Amino acid sequence: MAVDIALDQPKDAGTLDGAPVTVGFTGKERKGVLTVPVNALLALAEGGYGVEAVEPDGGTRLLKVELGMFAGGRVEVTGDGVTEGLKVGVSKA
Repeated sequence: MAVDIALDQPKDAGTLDGAPVTVGFTGKERKGVLTVPVNALLALAEGGYGVEAVEPDGGTRLLKVELGMFAGGRVEVTGDGVTEGLKVGVSKA
């Protein structure tokens, strides 16, 4: 697959005629989803995955989650008790 790249402001390149570049592309995009860091996932003994929800009082509870897309070190999660603003524990390893 050939890709052509052009500068938005070619004058800003001056006399530069070559340089290393980093190119990223988006294969899929999802909006309005809830994500957690991948290292927040816990493998459950009964199969599947969960996250450790951290309560305002410092207590914790385990929530089983269904996984969606992975990107940028995060994963989309859904499940009972998974709401916007949920704080989750993460592995420090």
